[in-house]
Amino acid sequence: MTTYPYFRAALLRGGWLPAPPNRSVLISVADQHDCERLEPLLLSLRRTRLSLLFMPATDSIRKELTERFGETAIITPPWNNRLSSLLFLLTSRVRLLIGMNGIASLPRGLIRQAYLLGIGITVVAPDLAQARGAGGDTASFVDLWLPAEATLAEAMAQFNALMARRPPARSPLQTLIARWLDKDMGRRILAVRARRIATLDELRDALGRPQTILCLGSGPSSEDPALADHGDACLFRVNHRWLARGLYARPQMVFTGQKRTLFEVRSKPIFAFQTCRAEALLVTHQIFNPLCRFMRFVTLERLGILTGPDWDGVRPTNGATMLATAVALNPPRIVIAGIDLFADPAGAYPGDAQTSNDYVVVHERSIEIDFILKTLESYGGELIILGKPLAEKWAAAQLAAGTQS
Repeated sequence: MTTYPYFRAALLRGGWLPAPPNRSVLISVADQHDCERLEPLLLSLRRTRLSLLFMPATDSIRKELTERFGETAIITPPWNNRLSSLLFLLTSRVRLLIGMNGIASLPRGLIRQAYLLGIGITVVAPDLAQARGAGGDTASFVDLWLPAEATLAEAMAQFNALMARRPPARSPLQTLIARWLDKDMGRRILAVRARRIATLDELRDALGRPQTILCLGSGPSSEDPALADHGDACLFRVNHRWLARGLYARPQMVFTGQKRTLFEVRSKPIFAFQTCRAEALLVTHQIFNPLCRFMRFVTLERLGILTGPDWDGVRPTNGATMLATAVALNPPRIVIAGIDLFADPAGAYPGDAQTSNDYVVVHERSIEIDFILKTLESYGGELIILGKPLAEKWAAAQLAAGTQS
């Protein structure tokens, strides 16, 4: 028992920490005065599904931040090496690094790995010229230099854009894979581990030209008893949360942007990625991760299903793009469940009382709903919607369209 604290400390320094419940923002605090400057910044970051983590430079700052935010929000910096930094960024679910008054309090290895992964890096300082000079060679990795006196609206807009953007392909290996994916010879080589389905008609054939597609999100209605009537449908799912529940767990397609999904889902579905940039990131990960199996995949941007996937700094959910793909395939019948728009009184997910019933920071409710409704309007077959929130939105849209006509 006496060795346990030392073992835990070694794990933390090695980059392994308990994953926060949500995607996170990591704020390094190097100076006592930065604690006073934090409040306007935090107002722009406080979201129901965004965790705030702090990396203090001194014991006195650690004590003050612990009193304000609790022990779990205070992070021990990883060792300054590539492996520890990479593991830290993965387990902490960081989407944005913020250096208060500079980035000197962050390990250089952590900054470099964040840059290579496309994680946004921001410096907030009263004197930006001085902060740039003090950054040394890591200053070139900073995406945003924000004056300390920036307005709340300015900070929110810029932080949102960084967190919602598609991660740039900065890793040399990822850049190489992206180039190979655009060449016939490269795709033939990569097909040993990952084969891309190139056309919508090829996708129809791979799915057996289904008569009914069941689009099953992860909301409460994903366990509606009425789903038993559609047991022979071609099943589409999103990410991998549903695995723990064990229901409808052998989908033909899985829509994701998460690396973890590629090795959690073992039933060999066709994976669907939103963009070419996501394709390069996820295919690179899959090819070189020994825990991942051979996969088939499609990229919705290449198929023309998503022609404008970035909407003013936010992006569509995988659930929304799942519906867009089902409509593009145009089967005689589409059944939708589990797309509850984070508006079901039962909560965000079945059996989950902890997760906030709201969209994460990279999605925007009104734009998302508008995209879904316009997508469904273009479908001419039989549409069955299980789940009250979306069914009501669809009925209201139909009524409005009928009134206008």
